[in-house]
Amino acid sequence: MPKATQLNVKLENKVGSLARLCRDLANNGINLLAISAPDTAAKRGLIRLLVVNPDLAQLKVAAVGYSFTVEEVLYVEIKNRPGSIAKAMEKLARAGINVRYAYATAFRKAQKSAAVIAVAEEDVPKAHKLLG
Repeated sequence: MPKATQLNVKLENKVGSLARLCRDLANNGINLLAISAPDTAAKRGLIRLLVVNPDLAQLKVAAVGYSFTVEEVLYVEIKNRPGSIAKAMEKLARAGINVRYAYATAFRKAQKSAAVIAVAEEDVPKAHKLLG
């Protein structure tokens, strides 16, 4: 299970902002593995992007003018069946590792799912070992 670099982009919460970000990424050759754009009532939101090439993405996102931070997360491949995510979360819980947030998706008939799991920076190596 690989660790991955995620970009957390601050984005104004208004019509077209997310579309513009996605187009800017596409125009700069940045391929998304995962995106999280949670609902927010605030004027600004935090869009989480997991990309194929994080170094290139950081350069391009900065060049276009977006404000962002970088975070190391876990990018986990799990079986697409009931209980798979529960088992991963239980392993982390037994080890005393708090999951700050997670997001995942799969096609209905897919054999595998992909999950992004964020834990405290100091827990990333231990969580990686547990889930890897």
